Amino acid sequence: MTSPALSPLARWCDAQRDWAAEATDTYEEDSLLTASGAFAALPASEFMRAYRAAGAEVSRISTGPRHRSFTVEVAAGAVVCSLVVQLGRGLNSQECRLAVLADGERQGEPEMLHALALAIRRSRGEPDPNPPYPRPIIGSRSQLEVVSRGIVDVLGQVARGWAS
Repeated sequence: MTSPALSPLARWCDAQRDWAAEATDTYEEDSLLTASGAFAALPASEFMRAYRAAGAEVSRISTGPRHRSFTVEVAAGAVVCSLVVQLGRGLNSQECRLAVLADGERQGEPEMLHALALAIRRSRGEPDPNPPYPRPIIGSRSQLEVVSRGIVDVLGQVARGWAS
């Protein structure tokens, strides 16, 4: 399922990126950095709202502090890219599992987006990041907006690619 459309996903974890400059909204309380140097955890509903604002269909899978997950779907005709997003406990990390459904039938096995991002980095001759599997860890509301918008855009590109 590796696709050139997925190459933007390799930038998920760029801590040096100016997310606020790329965001379309402004946030009174943008940074999630706490006094201890960690990030304040956002509720799953805020993640879901960001993906909806980016144009995806979003539905809750589970709730509770241990299982915060939801599904993000983007369709192109009879093709649906379905992304299960599992939020990390106490972190704003997103572990994303992608499946493509054509005419309601899953095409291949679901794939972890961070594994695809790692494969893209390696194919470009880039070193493995530390930790070795890049997952987006959201440090600001503007980063959440930009990352969710980017992921929804990529899901749309993949869906359109399968549909054509």
